[in-house]
Amino acid sequence: MSIQILQFVESLIQLSMIIMVGLYFAFSNTVMASLAKFESGADVMVEINKIILNPVFMAVFWISGLGSLYLVVAAKGLLFIAALVFLVGTTLVTIVKNVPLNNQLQAAGAQREQVWQRYLDKWVFWNHVRSVAAVSSGLLLVV
Repeated sequence: MSIQILQFVESLIQLSMIIMVGLYFAFSNTVMASLAKFESGADVMVEINKIILNPVFMAVFWISGLGSLYLVVAAKGLLFIAALVFLVGTTLVTIVKNVPLNNQLQAAGAQREQVWQRYLDKWVFWNHVRSVAAVSSGLLLVV
């Protein structure tokens, strides 16, 4: 692969990572605090989780995650650290922690409101982990 194509691909990976920084931050800073105040917050979150699984989001999520894995293997210095922090702190946390919680909330049915309070505490904690990791990674990408 030519150096220019490789640089372009690495730039797309970094751009996808930066896009995810904004998403995690928005949920940590605004979305979850807003949903926690509403009686129907659990139902709205279930709908958000359905809607977000669209082709654009999925492409950006997987490009950022698999791309960060590629950068962990191929990069050095700050780019390596940024990719490692992103891979572990966002992609793996999402897959191992947040997605199972989303699935539990959706499957709760009539028990959704009881599940919601436990969900909020755990999901928000793990999203804050993702946010800190993403912002840290983003900072390392731009320095």
